[in-house]
Amino acid sequence: MPKLITVFEDRYSLEPISNEHRMELSSLESIWGRQNISFSVDNRVLLRKYVGFIATPSLQLQILPKLYEDAASAEDFEEEKRSSVRMLFRLLASSGFPSVKDIPEPQLIAAMNGDLLEIFIHIFIKRFLELFQKQIHRQYEDFEGNLAFIRGRILFQRQLLRNGGFKHKHYVSYKEFTEDNLLNQIIKATMISLRTLTKNEENKTSLSHALLLLEDICPIRLTESMFQRVRFNRLNEDYRPVFELAKMFYLNRQPGVHAGDERTFTFLIPLNQLFEFSLYQWLDKGLSSDDWVVRYQTPQRYLDAEKEVFLLRPDITIACSRAGSDTPIEMIVDAKYKNPISEENTRLSESDVYQMLAYAVRYQCNRLFLVYPVFRANKYFQNPLATYLIHNGNQEIRISALHIDIASEDLDQIQKEFIKLICHFFES
Repeated sequence: MPKLITVFEDRYSLEPISNEHRMELSSLESIWGRQNISFSVDNRVLLRKYVGFIATPSLQLQILPKLYEDAASAEDFEEEKRSSVRMLFRLLASSGFPSVKDIPEPQLIAAMNGDLLEIFIHIFIKRFLELFQKQIHRQYEDFEGNLAFIRGRILFQRQLLRNGGFKHKHYVSYKEFTEDNLLNQIIKATMISLRTLTKNEENKTSLSHALLLLEDICPIRLTESMFQRVRFNRLNEDYRPVFELAKMFYLNRQPGVHAGDERTFTFLIPLNQLFEFSLYQWLDKGLSSDDWVVRYQTPQRYLDAEKEVFLLRPDITIACSRAGSDTPIEMIVDAKYKNPISEENTRLSESDVYQMLAYAVRYQCNRLFLVYPVFRANKYFQNPLATYLIHNGNQEIRISALHIDIASEDLDQIQKEFIKLICHFFES
């Protein structure tokens, strides 16, 4: 079994990796882009942009969001790993990510040694067993073939071609209410593949138990088209989360390599996109009403509309719904998953501020927000981190930088405080 390698996004790994793993990681540049993967002279790896995992027969790698600017010791590393895994699941759940609603308890994270793949397997098999105990999924499936008795309807043309003068056979077409259907076949095929990858004894036992329950389901070789053929209705809607997890394991939710390779599982999502979409969901839930409209990455406009160059795509825009169809943008929120202030740099990035200024000019918006995560041991935790007042003719543009402690266990309270901050700085 390959050793689990854990790295944090945008930070060099704590330990060097083997030459074999270096070669395999180099072959995955098409996922991250060459600019987002690099190696130090002592074979430590740095991966940017994505978080998640890649599991192959020879490599098991997980990339987690960092919570500290640097990990100073092995103890810090283990603590950050456990906290980061739990935070990642909280973000996935709060962002409405379709496959992930469960937030693993600290005990489960410890039992799985902070292994993302093992935690996903545990969630997948636990959901299935709970559903299977309540109700076995059955549905009507079309069958046809030679039977010694008439069932359904006789296919006369095929009867003549296949059976000729044999009167004891009947070529028929019929429907059968069965558990041997495509959805269960996909779930079983996924379990068989996962059983070859898991190292956790509890997961192995649960997968073996589930496969025993699905003993009468025909084994299949998965293809992408099979997932596209599954349709949900009132009979199988409860199985949608399990199906989505199986689909995630097989197809991945982001473009990558090895899609459809039954020996390889990938789950990679852009960290900054996950952060910004989580903020959007919070704002949409907390502000959307008869007065406010919250939009994600719209409207998009060119900075130079005449030449159609420099396309602007703000993360989140908030407009006043009472203005009718010609809705002015009242606030713009941009998320940045990085540490904006450190001991070496006590000012915000100039490029971040210039980006917001471009939004202000093009969208005629005077209230703009830069939002960053709180990094542990950061001495500069305060809100706002910084405020910039820029005069544009008779207007005053206010750019506020905020910190959000997304690693907090009480994420609901953090969301409420975030909404209050936005409203407070809008009105001030």
